[in-house]
Amino acid sequence: MTAADTLSTTTEEPQAPTQLASNTRVADDTPEKRRSSVQSDVSNSRRSSFVKRSSALFAAARASFVRNRGQSGASVEQLRGTTGSKFEGYANIHRGEGDFDAFNIFSFCCGSKLELYFVLIKGFHCFVFENEESKSPKYAIELINRKAVIQPSHHTMTPRVAHPGAANDTGYTTVYLESSLGDVEYKFTFANIEHIASEFCNAVAVASNDASTEMVRKRLGHENLLTKRSSVKFANAVGVAKAKDQPDVPVGAAEVMAGMPAAGGY
Repeated sequence: MTAADTLSTTTEEPQAPTQLASNTRVADDTPEKRRSSVQSDVSNSRRSSFVKRSSALFAAARASFVRNRGQSGASVEQLRGTTGSKFEGYANIHRGEGDFDAFNIFSFCCGSKLELYFVLIKGFHCFVFENEESKSPKYAIELINRKAVIQPSHHTMTPRVAHPGAANDTGYTTVYLESSLGDVEYKFTFANIEHIASEFCNAVAVASNDASTEMVRKRLGHENLLTKRSSVKFANAVGVAKAKDQPDVPVGAAEVMAGMPAAGGY
């Protein structure tokens, strides 16, 4: 008897594993499994549809922003998108390194004043709005290679008008936004509500790091590895455009005094 004859004349016992495997396959194809598979397909389809709708909405917002020359189409709500922002809050903002006292003294002659703005950080920029209802940011600040540093209390300006949500006895904290060389580019003053100054510093650090990482990847030719949500792409595009609208560094007290004619100079 050959080996083939031996296999063909065996009892039913060797066939049990085959029957067991068949039963296992049948068990796997239960109604619960089929429902789970259908639910997964539906979820994937909804997710894909949501992504497409989001992309279309931000494309429309970007077109509106360009069409209106940056004056609308990039409101706080539109920049938040579906994922929110890294930071939001009110702050008094001063451009440059001059101290607040000198700034206030010469604000009239220099045509500037210290105002309260709504600040939002998303993507690689800090957006400065006139208020939370504005249709577009007044300007944007690029955060790559920037750091935010909390200042001691004696360097903090106390605003004349209390911030939204702040009581009369609420304290304030000033934060310097510095370049990689340590130059002070902006001064932000926040009310001491829910550690908002620290949250601002953390958001700046994250945005600066993300921007640096993307720049390195682009230099290495790894742009295909970059994956950003539509809302972040939109925020970055708006940021690049509105960074051009930043205010000039105001003339400092020393420069103003230096430009004045000396007594008896004429």
